[in-house]
Amino acid sequence: MIQTMRPVVSIALFIFSLYLLPVYSVRAEDTPPDNSDKATEEYTENIFTWEKSKPMVTDFDWVQLVSGEWLKGEIKGLYKDSLEFDSDKLDLLTLDWEDVKYVETHIPGAAYIEYYGRVYGYFVIDQNKIKVINGDNVQEFDRSRLVNFITGGEQEKDYWSAKLTLGLNIRSGNTDQVDYNAKANVRRQTSFSRFILDYIGNISQTSDIETSNNHRLSGTHDIYKTRRFFWRPIFGEYFRDPFQNIDSKITVGLGLGYTLVDTKRVEWDVAGGPGYMETRFVTVEAGENIKETTAVVVVGTHYEVEATSKIDFIYDYNITWGNTESGGYTHHMVATFENEITGSFDLDISLVWDHISNPTAGDDGVIPFEDDYRLTLGISYEY
Repeated sequence: MIQTMRPVVSIALFIFSLYLLPVYSVRAEDTPPDNSDKATEEYTENIFTWEKSKPMVTDFDWVQLVSGEWLKGEIKGLYKDSLEFDSDKLDLLTLDWEDVKYVETHIPGAAYIEYYGRVYGYFVIDQNKIKVINGDNVQEFDRSRLVNFITGGEQEKDYWSAKLTLGLNIRSGNTDQVDYNAKANVRRQTSFSRFILDYIGNISQTSDIETSNNHRLSGTHDIYKTRRFFWRPIFGEYFRDPFQNIDSKITVGLGLGYTLVDTKRVEWDVAGGPGYMETRFVTVEAGENIKETTAVVVVGTHYEVEATSKIDFIYDYNITWGNTESGGYTHHMVATFENEITGSFDLDISLVWDHISNPTAGDDGVIPFEDDYRLTLGISYEY
């Protein structure tokens, strides 16, 4: 019986060895020959060739991260070294530009290149170069010269964003007091320019008597010339505070700006230039002018830091030098802590400090205080 089974067993072992041989051979080939870093790197490159392959760009934009991962979706734009990318599955992502290895767009757009200007076309960007394709015209630039870009096909509303903050404080009893405060920030951002409009206002009533009512509306328009340098063809501000004896103060001017720091966490700009200011007072003493005009110099700074993943600190400080009759040296400072509640809602705590070195007395001879301080608390919504 045993002798009868030997041919069967031999045949079975032969067939089984034929099956194992190719499997073992593939595994032997796939295993790095040694444990050296070079061998491991070569093995990884040979096995994971999908990282080097490029998807067909037809209906989507493609982004590859430095990790080798590919993302399919729609590129919104690049600004301040952050790439906004919209994915059907992952929703809107904000990617650090240094983490992006490769970009290819399926629709044309506009980009701003340092020392060159605006360019239009399809973008192909790798770790070293940016290629702009517009028909038969192909332009190539160093990636480091790319300031920002926005893909085409966008509607005007896609360039705009807004943030509104509202605060309310009510006290009742021996003293009836109501305080309202509001802040608003509206921004239009393109690949080569930005427009910013800011508003801050406060109204207070104590026992139905108004104790404060001030409003400040300011705007700037910047055009980028390099990654850090921009020129400001116009800036303006409107301010009103009857309790400082200011019925209206209007300032317009132009200037230059420079970005001192621009990293993932910190943004710091300075800007300034000459301007013209007209101040109209509520009342004045006999023999004084109800309206004053003067040439001014305006200097300001904007500082923003991501303190934690949930808290941002924003600091704005603007100085204006004019003649004595218009107030002399004045400044406006706003320091804000933004505390994220949800994706769109924040809890904002702001300290506001307004200073005027030479306040103008009213017709009753009373001179307003030089400094006004306000601490505000509000809920903000960002769109």
